[in-house]
Amino acid sequence: MAIGGVPPAAIRHPQFADFALLCFLAFLWGSSFLAIKIAVDDGLPPMSLATYRIAIGAVVLCSLACAKGQAWPRGRHLWRRLTFLGVIGNSLPFFLIGWGEQYTPSNLAAILMAVIPIFVVVLAHLMTPDEKLTFGKSVGVGIALVGVVVLVGVDALQGIGQSVIGQLAILGGTLSYSLYGVNTRRLPTMGPEMTVGTILLMGFLTLLPVWLVHDRPWEIHHTRPAILVILWLGLISTAFGNLLFFLILRRVGAGFAAFNNYLVPVMGIGWGFFWLGEKPGWNALLALLMILSGLAATRFLSAPAAWRRNAGSGS
Repeated sequence: MAIGGVPPAAIRHPQFADFALLCFLAFLWGSSFLAIKIAVDDGLPPMSLATYRIAIGAVVLCSLACAKGQAWPRGRHLWRRLTFLGVIGNSLPFFLIGWGEQYTPSNLAAILMAVIPIFVVVLAHLMTPDEKLTFGKSVGVGIALVGVVVLVGVDALQGIGQSVIGQLAILGGTLSYSLYGVNTRRLPTMGPEMTVGTILLMGFLTLLPVWLVHDRPWEIHHTRPAILVILWLGLISTAFGNLLFFLILRRVGAGFAAFNNYLVPVMGIGWGFFWLGEKPGWNALLALLMILSGLAATRFLSAPAAWRRNAGSGS
């Protein structure tokens, strides 16, 4: 299956360098929640943060694609599809996560993002003919959803306040990301820079008029921390992070790259703890354990026995 328009790599045994790249990618993507929290707490509107981040990523990746001689997409149908992916994979989730982090610690945002693979499993069952729910996947989905209830439910028992609404917005962002993951399956083969760059470009163009009317960016005071965060998210998390992800895909395939979903929330908790002093409560740690356990169950309980033996031995 091509992911993001890139042909799947031949599966090979992961080397030490592959594990190092995977951990480094999780380290970078885990920092995104901290960066978003710093920007919105410093007064940068979430829509402006999303727009700047997408614009920088689009410019960098489209420029690299042109420098490498990659062809631009052709056909109205493909451009409409790229526009749809730009909205559900970038402009909408970036805005929802930024808005939600106004009322939610960055470590909880990282934990909530761990449910993306669970949503993908459910959406794939509903939207594709060949990825139906199995018993193992159903068990995993159930465990993960209970984990979400554990995380959000403690505040919900006290009434729906801004904290819960913020967490629900982040969950909306994860659902949007999941729709993006399911809908990238049928993209034609293109270079990774052009694929991600054009998706970002269309996400920016669709968000641009709303941003100009809603945020009136010429009236916003951009502080030094917010500017640094914008550059970090645009250059490192969005542009470089996506390129690194595709490099891992090509070296060892999508199965190994998917383990990134286990590492990012843990890294996000670490960034929040060491930089902002955010200490996750018992319910957050329990929720993280349940969500990751559910994710593991969807992968291992539904896999063939031979695959499970190989996965367990690291091969």
